[in-house]
Amino acid sequence: MSTQQPRSSLSDTTRSPWPDPALSRRGLVLSGGAALAASAAGCSFFSTENDSGEAGGDKGKEAPMLAERVEAGELPPVEERLPKEPLVVKVAEDMGRYGGTWNSAVTGASDGPWLWRTINDGHLLERSRDWTEIRMNVASAFEANADASEFTITLREGVKWSDGTPLTTADVEFAYADVNLNTDLTAAVPPELSSLDGTPAELEIVDDHTFIVRFTGPKPLFRDDMAAGVAGQRFTMYPRHYLEQFHPTYNPAADDEAVAEGYDGWVARFTALGNLWNFQWENPDLPTLLPWVCKKPVTDADYALFERNPYYWKVDEEGSQLPYLDEVRFNVIADVETMFAHAVNGDYEFHSRHFNDNAHRADAVDGEEAGGYTIIELEGTYSSDMNIAFNMNHADPGLRKVFQDKQFRIAMSHAINRQELIDVLWSRVGEPSQAAPRPDSDFYDEAFATQYLEFDPDLAAQTLDAAGYAAGAGGVRASADGTPLEFTATVADDALLGTVWLDALDMIKDMWAAVGVTLHVNGQPRENWQAGIDENQYDLTVWTGDGGYIDETTAVQWYLCGGPSGGALFARQWSAHYTLKGAQDDEMVEPPPAPVVEQQDLYDQFLAEADPAARAEIFKQILAIAKEQFYAIGTVRGQGSWAIASKRLHNFGGPMPENPTYGTPGPAAPEQWWLESA
Repeated sequence: MSTQQPRSSLSDTTRSPWPDPALSRRGLVLSGGAALAASAAGCSFFSTENDSGEAGGDKGKEAPMLAERVEAGELPPVEERLPKEPLVVKVAEDMGRYGGTWNSAVTGASDGPWLWRTINDGHLLERSRDWTEIRMNVASAFEANADASEFTITLREGVKWSDGTPLTTADVEFAYADVNLNTDLTAAVPPELSSLDGTPAELEIVDDHTFIVRFTGPKPLFRDDMAAGVAGQRFTMYPRHYLEQFHPTYNPAADDEAVAEGYDGWVARFTALGNLWNFQWENPDLPTLLPWVCKKPVTDADYALFERNPYYWKVDEEGSQLPYLDEVRFNVIADVETMFAHAVNGDYEFHSRHFNDNAHRADAVDGEEAGGYTIIELEGTYSSDMNIAFNMNHADPGLRKVFQDKQFRIAMSHAINRQELIDVLWSRVGEPSQAAPRPDSDFYDEAFATQYLEFDPDLAAQTLDAAGYAAGAGGVRASADGTPLEFTATVADDALLGTVWLDALDMIKDMWAAVGVTLHVNGQPRENWQAGIDENQYDLTVWTGDGGYIDETTAVQWYLCGGPSGGALFARQWSAHYTLKGAQDDEMVEPPPAPVVEQQDLYDQFLAEADPAARAEIFKQILAIAKEQFYAIGTVRGQGSWAIASKRLHNFGGPMPENPTYGTPGPAAPEQWWLESA
């Protein structure tokens, strides 16, 4: 369970005069060169010039813009800003040059995932670009005892926050004791900081740079946790010297001050100014370890701006401080078609979100030469591009019984014409697949990935008949207790594949109607969708098939009731029972059945097993149960998404996986990307 986040109430954004979003996508693409050039004329929004007027120049030990500040007495010399032993980043292609702006886009204040993927850092450990290696990052040493129950961690000496204050174990202690263990700020101790029995880890501060984390038993995957997502930042992203003024443990007047400033209390103010997930993008005053620091928040509505961190703690192989790029600029464009029009006009140096689906691929390829960019193929990692989850924890007992019926789910799978979906929506490229590991995964099981895929309306109808779902006078089936097979699919229509999902469900609606099942489709903004999911107010929903490859054993939410992001969409309450150790059991409509409990017990064994081969065998047992239970329905595994990369951009390194756990393009080290002069 991550730190609680307030949901933005921002529902309207003011944007620059971009092309009319009412225009068709192709109309935008064809008119983009003229329309966008006109809108950008006379302004510096898409400029890649540094203060000297060139994107680049001879590279010294620091960026010219920082050297000028040193000369003016605003900053200490670069050697005093860097750690004792800076982390050396190996460049992907060639040594870079300083200067320039990386232009990209977000849909709005809720688009934190793209910010996190692109400009994030500060994990104790990090993954290599190919995802095979875990190596040092903020930590300079990371040692486990014999049974992996105790970890001694050393912070890189001399790392400083973006305001020049040293990072020490005082920050680690504050983050752990005053944030992660504070039940007002954090609903439950994050699983990466808990022993497998649910007991919070013990933290021992050894000295200014060394600390020990102890668990009640083996926790062999703690090292993996510290190199992943938000988990790896739990100890290192809360600057104590800044945030303690908002915390009542250190400021008894914190609550009164918060109310006086218009917050509901100290928790609301602390969250707004220092929340790990959202507000490193929102608070320009928040010291950070990121390569670029917030200068203009996303909620300023038109664009967000992040400028190089003068105290960033990484260097290239010549000892020059990173990042190479002066700033990263995210234009706020709520309309995806308008965002795409900017992309094909060549306005983004790198972008791989929102519009990079099959529907836009052909136009993007056609625009490469005129737009001055290259299409980079991303390696697919999803089990399918749209998995369907019926809510087995539904509040209505009639629907709950239907959704828990495996025969019902089998019938619904056979009633989907996946080839028609491929031909119409996936540009005739893709293959049917269930919610199971992909062929390139070590856990691939062909029988699991292909079961119940055959489009057979007669078989679907026979299965429904045999399961007791008789057709009524209007042709709509009902269960034996009279519950009609009529329900609504709620869809986050502004997610990456939101438009495709809506179109696919509109097609599936007709397919299911042919076997006596009525489906309604309700697209809504992601924030509204998320609220409904969190409040257990949905019949069924769809999402990408995370856990297909690379992250099979961590993004487990399609295989068992657990995993990140609140757990399985097919059973959120049973997921909470496991991940929160029963803390929300009073909200459960009924306890989890035996197969769910068995999988959760096996996953506990998996997490405690130190031997990788033995862990793999345990996970195969979990997958065997998932195969038998058939919790969710897969649809189409497409060819993978793609990215736009400017031909002037260097060091991004070509193809890479597209995966939220991977955090595309984060492992490609954007801090060492650089731009040629225009």
